[in-house]
Amino acid sequence: MIESIAKASRSFLEAPRVSRQKKDALFEQACRVALVAQEARSSDKAIDKAVVAERRKLLKAALAMVASGASAEDIEAAMAAQPKAEGGAEGDPGIELERAMVDSGCRALARNEHYSVVMRRMTAFLGPEYFDKAEAWLLERSKRRRGHAESLVVPGELPDVIRILAMDKRNLERAMRASGRDIATAALAGCPQESMDLVRPLYGRVGAAALEDEAAHLRSKLSGDEIAQAQAAFLEVLRNLEERGELRLGPEDELSADPAFVAALTRAVLGLDTAVIKGAFRLAEGALVATAMQGMEPQAHDRILEALSKKEMRRILNAIDDADPLPRHAVQGAGRELAARLFETAAAAKSPRAELERLAVVRDWES
Repeated sequence: MIESIAKASRSFLEAPRVSRQKKDALFEQACRVALVAQEARSSDKAIDKAVVAERRKLLKAALAMVASGASAEDIEAAMAAQPKAEGGAEGDPGIELERAMVDSGCRALARNEHYSVVMRRMTAFLGPEYFDKAEAWLLERSKRRRGHAESLVVPGELPDVIRILAMDKRNLERAMRASGRDIATAALAGCPQESMDLVRPLYGRVGAAALEDEAAHLRSKLSGDEIAQAQAAFLEVLRNLEERGELRLGPEDELSADPAFVAALTRAVLGLDTAVIKGAFRLAEGALVATAMQGMEPQAHDRILEALSKKEMRRILNAIDDADPLPRHAVQGAGRELAARLFETAAAAKSPRAELERLAVVRDWES
């Protein structure tokens, strides 16, 4: 988008000679082109239909070039060869603005870019005041398209690698940028939803929605072998970055707590009285609980949640949703702290000695 804004003539962004009414009409034109880009992903006839329906001569001609298979370079040359509009040395500013927008949008359409990118490229010429308007339009389109995408998880190590990278968002962002959007999105198309959820915070609301939409599109378009090839390419980029010292992939066992620690903490929680759990968790910070629960087995999660009130359960679940996967030392540190608080509550409630001993084992665990 930065490139598009940079290429948008400063006179287009600031010239008062282009009326608000004209800019609003061009915004609607950008919406039409973005919709064509969206529909063209699922229908080979979408652009042909758009040519027939379009009334603006300039856009109709450019869309016809896209439908005929013209390249982005051909479209750019054709737009540049258009005679200047009458109205002065620089031509009529409204028509020149339209020409620039049609050129940018149809070149993006010829490159099969995502509809949100097409929209951003075109509306960049209208100036900053249209940025929020374009974002609102894109978010509304995203909500309408949101659904339950089919799952196509390609077996491999990429989901675990993404979890490792997500421990430092800078590493994950560096990996996504280095691999390029095409490879990264195709690779994510074969990952579980958890991987996409870890990547989404790197982008804005519109960017994240576009990324997920693109992955869903590729999931339905590419074969499992093609997605596997993209994942292999993504991992090769990571290996090259690691060899050059630009990022560090930690060992896989850093991803989760020691199995013995998990078993001990799970046993301790399962053996507690409901009142003890309620008392300790009422005062525990959501982030602490969410981190500690990464070091428990699922039955311990169920035991905790069923003991809490609906309000407390929502608080903990929200904290879990917001929590990032953390390395072993962080998970076990939170588990020890939670065990210490549970021990104090259990001791005050005069819980059986066996329960206190199980909590003490976790509290005093040596990493």
